[in-house]
Amino acid sequence: MAHNLFGKKVLMDNINSKDIINVDLSKQNRYLISELNKHHIPYKIRDDTFFNTFPKQLNHQGIVITIDKKQTITTIESLVEFTNLKTRSVILVIDSIQDPQNFGSILRTCDAMKVDAIIYKKNNQVQINDFVSKTSMGAIQHLNLIKVSNLNQVITTLKKTGFWSYVSTLTENSAPYTKVRFMPKTVLIVGNEEKGVSQLLTKLADFQIKIPMLGKVQSLNVSVATGIILAEINRQIS
Repeated sequence: MAHNLFGKKVLMDNINSKDIINVDLSKQNRYLISELNKHHIPYKIRDDTFFNTFPKQLNHQGIVITIDKKQTITTIESLVEFTNLKTRSVILVIDSIQDPQNFGSILRTCDAMKVDAIIYKKNNQVQINDFVSKTSMGAIQHLNLIKVSNLNQVITTLKKTGFWSYVSTLTENSAPYTKVRFMPKTVLIVGNEEKGVSQLLTKLADFQIKIPMLGKVQSLNVSVATGIILAEINRQIS
């Protein structure tokens, strides 16, 4: 899966990666050539015309890294085969997130929290793009990302293979996330920024959980909430 990463920090974080196929540099970044040569990384010096094709919001810093990630776990079947060999596994299921910054932030957190795979929908969901890649700070390079047509079938399959599922939702049936026991094989389900997780997915989950709000605001940003819950999962089953 080829995609772009951006900026000096991301380049240096991934400088030893065998998956970098090219780096595009502005003339102001020529000083990086020696470092690229040392790691045998192909590069091209580009003028402003090339970099102007990217939205300014990406803040590319005149550095575009093209990665061709050879992901081995690309299907639910290969994921099940992989997790069958593990005693501990955390999988994140994303239901219809629309904001690329939220998606990218979640992916960055998943890398930090040892999440084995992120499963998301082919439709009604923001896809992997330059904004997601930029926000993830290169995390997509290290994650198993699986795109599916039907999340309901995925949850059913994973439950049959020994996973317990937990949905983040603000309902009267939701228990505080710190009061719930997370199992060694856990699926966390998070949802759309406005609508949350679909009713069918919520019903399929073994547990409904929430983060109690102690202030005036009634909910958290989905990327923040995901990070908080993943941290608690890791605390319990690390």
